[in-house]
Amino acid sequence: MDQTLENLIRLQQLDGEIRQLRTSLETTPRRIRGIESELAAHAKTISELEQRQRDEEARRRRDDSDLKDQQAKIAKSRQQLNTVQNQTQATALEHQISFAEQEILRIEDGELESMERSDIIDRDLLAARQQHASHAAYLESEKAAAARSTLLEQADLAKWQAERAALRPQISEQFGEDRLDEYDRIAAARGTALARARDQRCTGCQMGLRPQLWNQLRDGQSQKCESCGRILYVDKRREPQIETGRPGGASGTPNAHTA
Repeated sequence: MDQTLENLIRLQQLDGEIRQLRTSLETTPRRIRGIESELAAHAKTISELEQRQRDEEARRRRDDSDLKDQQAKIAKSRQQLNTVQNQTQATALEHQISFAEQEILRIEDGELESMERSDIIDRDLLAARQQHASHAAYLESEKAAAARSTLLEQADLAKWQAERAALRPQISEQFGEDRLDEYDRIAAARGTALARARDQRCTGCQMGLRPQLWNQLRDGQSQKCESCGRILYVDKRREPQIETGRPGGASGTPNAHTA
């Protein structure tokens, strides 16, 4: 393979490396923001659970106050029973006492239910805080790892970009500016501009090549894939080598090798 084609292949390799590094550098901050969003969601869950716990505590304080009011009503009604003058008044007071006692039972049942809800909230709150702490530690670990990988990727990106910037003028001199423009157009449309031809197929689109086109490539002629439009090349160092028979002698023995 001549140096001109090797330079063009190297350019494609550099473009691939640069594209991957840029994607990684763009993806890393998004991934960190995703972890931060999850951490914020955990914090919101904790805040909501804490508010629910405060609401239950406030509800029980109100119930305690209502319970004392009902107990005071019962005590007052029983004192009044000692001074009533007729049965009608006694019956009314007894009804008030009965109603207050029913209210006390209702309030006490409500307090028990509230305490059960608080127990559940406490368990959920403990689990949420543990999850939040674990996720916070994970976030810090990922931030540190991302900072290290970003520095390495930025260094590699600068190196590949510098090599690419130096290589493109060489290719332009070798191939001409039009050929470099063609490379750029195909790469923009297909992702890659070059494709190795192997086993009479284009490795870019996996379509078969006509025998004539295949032979022209093997003879060193520049050709494009008729299916995907990529610039084809044959790496003879990685192709099976066939020794044909010589006049007056036995046929040669196939000698295939791969890189």
